Amino acid sequence: MLSKISISGGQLILLIMLLIIVLALALTVVQSYFNSSEMNLLVEKAEEHDLEYELVIHNQFTNSYSFDVSKVE
Repeated sequence: MLSKISISGGQLILLIMLLIIVLALALTVVQSYFNSSEMNLLVEKAEEHDLEYELVIHNQFTNSYSFDVSKVE
């Protein structure tokens, strides 16, 4: 027979909080990866076309950034 698993209210809340923390960390890592990939592509393309650019990283954890480009004269 299958044994029943009993979880108290406190354990359930702890489990839900742990799940939320793991999910938040996973989403942060994914966002950081995609922002980093996008930055690399932008810089690569700007350098291919001999454009001046300014890259400012606002958050080291998520790699949020701003990117401005202008043509060299």
